Amino acid sequence: MNCEATISVYELLGKTIHTREAADQLLQIVQANYCQTIELDFSGVEYMSRSFADQFHGNKLKLAQELQKKIIVANADDEIISMLQAVARTQNKIHRGYTDIPVYKYSNWKQLENFLLSI
Repeated sequence: MNCEATISVYELLGKTIHTREAADQLLQIVQANYCQTIELDFSGVEYMSRSFADQFHGNKLKLAQELQKKIIVANADDEIISMLQAVARTQNKIHRGYTDIPVYKYSNWKQLENFLLSI
């Protein structure tokens, strides 16, 4: 079945996410979802630690490949995106073949504008 689901990271983990365990908890919910496209809505999330980002990024890529799911980061502010990009640049330097390009999605133009102005 090809369907889409949205998971609110704020409702699940709160406005600040710190731990590797929180990343594992989020990805367990993604794994349990039967839909092939999962949108992780980061609206309301104000802070993401580097340890969360590191665990989330690596396991998200692995999970997406193993289960053939598309996992989309949606409505993340520019600091969250910057943290995920910083972690992506440091992981797995030996096998750095980008077969999957990260997808970021925004609900309104202001969020997109803020992200574009931050890069």
